[in-house]
Amino acid sequence: MFYRVVVAILRVLFFPFYRVRVHGIENIPENANIIACANHWSELDPFFLALYLPIKFNFMAKKELFEIPVIRNILKAADVFPVDRQGNDLKALRHAIGLIKDGKTLGIFPEGTRVKKISREYMHEGVGFIALKANADILPIEIVTNYKLFSRVDIYVKNLIPVEKYAGVKNKEAMKMICDEVFKDIYEHRNILERDKNGNNNC
Repeated sequence: MFYRVVVAILRVLFFPFYRVRVHGIENIPENANIIACANHWSELDPFFLALYLPIKFNFMAKKELFEIPVIRNILKAADVFPVDRQGNDLKALRHAIGLIKDGKTLGIFPEGTRVKKISREYMHEGVGFIALKANADILPIEIVTNYKLFSRVDIYVKNLIPVEKYAGVKNKEAMKMICDEVFKDIYEHRNILERDKNGNNNC
């Protein structure tokens, strides 16, 4: 209930400042027990996803945010959970897998933090680990914008990546292959992203 109320309020606040267009909304599956992955260039990214897609996300967030009492309470109420980005946070991974098995959608930015350039080396293979352990399909999402006020924001929902296609592949190799495919899908429009990040307006 709290999640829906916050989304409704923020959507009204965001509406005057960004022209958001969603493409491929028909690619969102009916079943919620999936992993939704997106590129991550701004702190606004989770808001764009939560406000404009008909998905109830359970996001991972860096544990440092939970050290601030007021923010910690808001994040917990919005079903956000902490992860330690400095190492293999097994507790967070187990929690993520449990959420999916409970029929919920895990929201994750596989780069782990905001990035300033597009590079496969920034991708963490934890998304592959979670997908294999939870037997969860992956929904790649690409956010294309320069994040400036009054600019256009395009959200591209890509085709679902079925985890079963990696059945029979050794775990380590499967994790790499999954990460490669996710990277390719969330940066399909990389030329536009790089151009707009350098200061051009995406009208």
